[in-house]
Amino acid sequence: MSDPAPRLGHRNEARRADVWKSRRSRRVLVVVFTVAAVGSVVLVGVDLVVGRPAAGDLFVAFLNALAAVVLWRLWLKRRGHDEGPAH
Repeated sequence: MSDPAPRLGHRNEARRADVWKSRRSRRVLVVVFTVAAVGSVVLVGVDLVVGRPAAGDLFVAFLNALAAVVLWRLWLKRRGHDEGPAH
């Protein structure tokens, strides 16, 4: 109850930036977008089976897959950077 209201340019912004840099948040984003991409591809398949136009779902599947690929690459790149060189 005694927490001060957040103000721009103060500690709360720094905490949010730290969250985006954490391994756990990156891993969660990778998993979420990968599952979303797979689910979107399944919806495209269902659209094709039932005869619905699949253009919208195909676009969403493309965007989810693109986000998943970019996040996987960033996560793997950062993961290798975090571990450092082997001695």
